[in-house]
Amino acid sequence: MKMTLITLVTCATVVLVCAQTPVTNRPSSGVRLQSIVKRGSGPATNSPLGTWQLASFKYGTNEQSFAEVPASQRRIKLITDTHFTWVEFDATARKAQGVAGGAYSLSGDTYTESIDWVDAGMEPYLGKKHAFTIRVEGDKFFLSGALADGLKIEENWQRVK
Repeated sequence: MKMTLITLVTCATVVLVCAQTPVTNRPSSGVRLQSIVKRGSGPATNSPLGTWQLASFKYGTNEQSFAEVPASQRRIKLITDTHFTWVEFDATARKAQGVAGGAYSLSGDTYTESIDWVDAGMEPYLGKKHAFTIRVEGDKFFLSGALADGLKIEENWQRVK
């Protein structure tokens, strides 16, 4: 638990540091959302910027319908103008179960995550890029595509207010 908490705190610190780093010092990879949303103005209704909670998902090719996230589980995704991170945790025990994050790019509706840090269970994805098609409708964020290993995923997220 101590290592997981340290990992979570480290990831959150990296996201905060990256969010405060001037844009001119960041590597360029695709369109940045700062051109769409002014800093401090809050996320636009069509912007993926913000905090999201996973509501339902389909993983793999055999799933016919979306599965709801169990009440005992939470997955939160934070998206800044240059970086993202997500953490999955047991809501009852309040223990992290998975963490990953890194830089991303956005070109049209193609959102590409670069996995720059992971926890112990996510090493196979470290250093990989995953391209998804995204759509934001108000407080709903839809993501679909495949991970670098070919696993097809579809996720429906709800904005956390």
